[in-house]
Amino acid sequence: MKKTIKQLKDAKNSALNTMQNLIDSAESEDRNLSTDEQNAWNEAEKTATDMTARVDRLERSMNLTKTPVVPVTFETQNVAKTDKDLKRFSFTAACQAAYNGQMDGIVGEMHQEARNENKTRLFRGVGIPSIALEHRAAENLPAASGNVRPTEVGSFIDQLQNNLVLVQAGANFYSGITADRKFPIIGGITSGFIDEAGSSAQSPAGNIDEITLSPNKLISVVSMSAEMMTQNASAEAALQRNMARSISSTWEKALLQDAQTTANGPNSIWYTADALSMGSSHSKEELFAAEANILAKNFNPASGNFSYIFNAGALAKLKEESGVDYVQAYADYASKTINGYPYYVTQNLGSASPALSEASLFGDFSDVHLATFGGLDIISDRYTDAAKGLSRLVIVSLVDGKAARTTAGSTSLVSGEVA
Repeated sequence: MKKTIKQLKDAKNSALNTMQNLIDSAESEDRNLSTDEQNAWNEAEKTATDMTARVDRLERSMNLTKTPVVPVTFETQNVAKTDKDLKRFSFTAACQAAYNGQMDGIVGEMHQEARNENKTRLFRGVGIPSIALEHRAAENLPAASGNVRPTEVGSFIDQLQNNLVLVQAGANFYSGITADRKFPIIGGITSGFIDEAGSSAQSPAGNIDEITLSPNKLISVVSMSAEMMTQNASAEAALQRNMARSISSTWEKALLQDAQTTANGPNSIWYTADALSMGSSHSKEELFAAEANILAKNFNPASGNFSYIFNAGALAKLKEESGVDYVQAYADYASKTINGYPYYVTQNLGSASPALSEASLFGDFSDVHLATFGGLDIISDRYTDAAKGLSRLVIVSLVDGKAARTTAGSTSLVSGEVA
């Protein structure tokens, strides 16, 4: 298999280290190299020489054939995945490049990587590939007064996942997908015993279906001054954190609202869940009914991710009810469990108009699939807010989410609401 430049350089450095270690060992004992040591040293020297020649030849070939659009080889593109220089990439640098139209250095390389990653996507600004979203950024700041100097800024994908309650509840999350992704669904399989003589047979059953995750364009807009975009770790961390929070909230609101669809967005998984009739409160009996509904469909808690999701109104009512009839094994608010199952809270649940005062969702969230497609596209609008001394940044992301089983009576989720 063809090696990358980084792999060749690593092999060269390994050979040089071997040579130095052999010499250091012999000198520390005040002696010449033994026959075996000399042979090993000669072999390492040959390897280092060969690797040096190969690296030089490949680098010269890349410089001669390099174009501004297409990388030389697939291996050349993959170097960035393990290159330590990737940590020097930052969102604020990408925003600055979108603002002034100059893409060079690591920003230019990452833009090219984003285009190579998703060749069918049209980038109107500065592209950020998925590999940059999945790595932490290291900030090397000048020792100026007032600069905060953290060593790392968390990866964007980590912050996006941390803000998605569905992921915390156990949903599957996929990043860097470049096309529609299909997931097979196999159900209705039956098993049974037959006699050894073969006089009986197990009746055939089961069915195969599929869901497809497709990109939905999500636009985020933020206004920033040119001074704010000056490279520093504080702005970098704040930009990533707030961008991830905004994207995840809008995305999750579409998936958890009580309306079937969001204009131009993904369909609601709340809407396709089996709905349970709720009384005036989320009582223990009503939550037990939700659990019984899922267990009766043969979803296994041992192999799934069973969780509750509440909005603030439902959680308040639960705490009120447990205060009247408190049983620690049922409601443990210190460890955030209800009847042994973890619970999570988001006001995005049932959040479409009219908003529900109390809403809950229970089930096997390993049956839910979320995906981001490719990286981000950052576009700079320098004119709309120019009179305010601001530049408007438009961030384009592609997302989708679906529950695998949505047929009424066989869904992996149940919803409850009290208006």
